[in-house]
Amino acid sequence: MSMPVATYQCTACDFSSWDSNTWGYRFYLYGEIEVPMRVTMGWCKACLGLVAIEVLPTAPGEAKLQQLLGALQVELHEELIASPPQKRWWQRHARKSTQQSKLEYEIKSAEKRLAEYQLRRAALSSRTSLARCLRCRSEDCAPLPPHEADYFDTESAPSPIGFTHPGCSGELVIFCDGTRLNVALTEKAYDLEGRLLS
Repeated sequence: MSMPVATYQCTACDFSSWDSNTWGYRFYLYGEIEVPMRVTMGWCKACLGLVAIEVLPTAPGEAKLQQLLGALQVELHEELIASPPQKRWWQRHARKSTQQSKLEYEIKSAEKRLAEYQLRRAALSSRTSLARCLRCRSEDCAPLPPHEADYFDTESAPSPIGFTHPGCSGELVIFCDGTRLNVALTEKAYDLEGRLLS
């Protein structure tokens, strides 16, 4: 499968890395249940580079998802009051507005994300280790600041992400230049402490 990649570069040296190490399906084995693992790009001090690292669930993260779901539900309620579904005498079901259908879809999606997040929190509730580098399993790693990659914008200048390249005076920037990699996506299972299972 051919997929676009984002490139990270340093403004002061020749360091460069792609975001392709976050690709694939990773999950924790929680009894017989596969609990999807969240990963992000981060800096590992042991690997001295950008790698995929775990994103562990937190109470504030769960609260944020609950707030998002609540806001969507309020918005749908207000939409139903402002534009109730119309039903003609020959129709079996009332017709929903485009906005109502969109909000219902977003609510279902938010409910699914929240349920998955809560399952991940329950599965990892007794975990003792910090988030790990998924290359070397070190806990001495940190996620990059929140940023986005626009894989379809190949004309824009590199964007700073707010991260200083460790051991260098440069800043990391991200850009998409249309580079695509042909890769086979893999599935990897981990124990609840973030260690790869064979």
